[in-house]
Amino acid sequence: MKQLKQTDLKIIREKWYKEQNGICPILGNYYDISEFCIDHQHKLVKEVADETGKGLCRGAIQFQANALEGKITNSFNRLGLSKHTDMITFLRNLADYLESNKIHTDEKLIHPNEAPRKPILMKSSYNKLVKEIDGKQKVPEFKQKKGNLTVPLKKLFEKYNIEPEFKKS
Repeated sequence: MKQLKQTDLKIIREKWYKEQNGICPILGNYYDISEFCIDHQHKLVKEVADETGKGLCRGAIQFQANALEGKITNSFNRLGLSKHTDMITFLRNLADYLESNKIHTDEKLIHPNEAPRKPILMKSSYNKLVKEIDGKQKVPEFKQKKGNLTVPLKKLFEKYNIEPEFKKS
């Protein structure tokens, strides 16, 4: 094992970049050398770099892929998933799962959180209705935050033959 200095990183990056023909091993695309960085496995301050990989350089990869790798590794560790499996097994299983899951069956089920949003009534449309009614009857309050076309409002729009307008999503 050899301890590198900051000035050594440029030389190592250029060497590995040339060996890879400018292809990021994670993204599989060509990038200019300016987009590459030297990826390494992090270690705790109290730990020493060793043969298990702690503190060691792993390769030259595109800088955004490097950032995401760090976020994935940190999240995996923070969530305590290492109690259940190692990260490499997790990522291989994740890739398999994403390729072959219930989306690929005949029955397509939409999660309740992904239901279409209700259209939001425009305040100008509500104001047009209020102006048309002109105090002849009570108009339900317009809920600014929600902008829902409630059943009572819908009946009033129909009664006064006004087409409600909705915000474009």
